[in-house]
Amino acid sequence: MSFRGYVSGQKGLTFPERWKQGPDNEKRIINRWYLMAKAQAKFRDEPWSMTFEDYYHFWHNNTDRRGKKATDLTLRRIDDRQPWSRHNCELVPRAEGER
Repeated sequence: MSFRGYVSGQKGLTFPERWKQGPDNEKRIINRWYLMAKAQAKFRDEPWSMTFEDYYHFWHNNTDRRGKKATDLTLRRIDDRQPWSRHNCELVPRAEGER
């Protein structure tokens, strides 16, 4: 993964005992994405019932395919009337994700 790891602002020191998801850098990156997506759903007043494990299920093998190009992947709800959940979401190319 080309994404840089998270370190503190103090001379590049790391504090693994503070990491919620452990020393796995991929999990820590996906956890940040999860928290941002959950906050965005709350801001848009959309129901959210997805756990970190559910969110990780979608992204753990696709972190390098997430981005801003039309061919990159995005997470979308299948039915907009249902909450964000593992059974109501799918990964699709960004070009398809916009409805």
